[in-house]
Amino acid sequence: MSNPAERGPGDTLTLMIVPGQSGSIRRFHVPKLWLRRATLGGVGFAVALLALSIDYVRVRANLYELDRLRTETREQRAEIQNYAEKMEAISTKLTRIDTLERKLRVITNLDPADPISLPGIGGTDGEMLSASDVSWMSRNKRDEVMREGLETLADAADAQDQSLQGLVHHLEDQSARLVHTPSIAPAHGWVTSTFGYRLSPYTGEREFHKGLDIAGRMGTPIMAAADGEVIYAMEKKALGYAVKIRHGYGIETVYGHMQEVLVKPGQAVKRGQQIGLMGSTGRSTGPHVHYAVVVNGKAVDPRNYVLD
Repeated sequence: MSNPAERGPGDTLTLMIVPGQSGSIRRFHVPKLWLRRATLGGVGFAVALLALSIDYVRVRANLYELDRLRTETREQRAEIQNYAEKMEAISTKLTRIDTLERKLRVITNLDPADPISLPGIGGTDGEMLSASDVSWMSRNKRDEVMREGLETLADAADAQDQSLQGLVHHLEDQSARLVHTPSIAPAHGWVTSTFGYRLSPYTGEREFHKGLDIAGRMGTPIMAAADGEVIYAMEKKALGYAVKIRHGYGIETVYGHMQEVLVKPGQAVKRGQQIGLMGSTGRSTGPHVHYAVVVNGKAVDPRNYVLD
């Protein structure tokens, strides 16, 4: 290393410091190499400081973006959990509806439908899952579980809809069957002859009586035992003035020995509607109504169809 005294005048710079009028001038000899090194060091420091500033700004921006993403993730997780809870609630309601439907099917003598399998909100492996489980899954797993859960609920809702439609149709049919099934006595009075074998009041011989005789005062109202359509309303030899009503489901009723008929063929009637007046027309020994119930072409005991 060379001595500063040995350097030439071109290798150094002289710095003079003049303190004032009374002070002596001070001179400092600074090698140009040092100055260049200091300059390079300063430039390097400035570049490093600039780089650090840029990196700091970038890190701050990344931290801001990270905070924003964390907030968005929390909001999405809360929203996903909310959706999952709603899916759980729908699943629970569908299960309750299914249980109620199966009970109704038992009550109405229908075969119970197979219960709907709804394990929570569904799962790729069939495991029981809750809304909180789903919210902490990975995105791909969560998407798969939620998709399968929605598909399960959609299939269950479709199956439940079809099953309920079948039940509704059955109940409607049962309701129609009930209103078209005889269930009341056609007239107020007392029974003078029941369904089955008896001694004929005309010949004294044993005969089969295919109806129920209800006696009363002349002109006592006679009512339809159920909803139906009048087949005939006319004089029928031994039955006198008579009315026959078709109720559907293979059931018909006959009312005989009327004094007066108050309906016409083809007319729709309701249960309890007056269709005639009690009389003693035809083969009769006194005012009464001969009431017969025919099921699939065969006379049956009308007492089985009188509930009042």
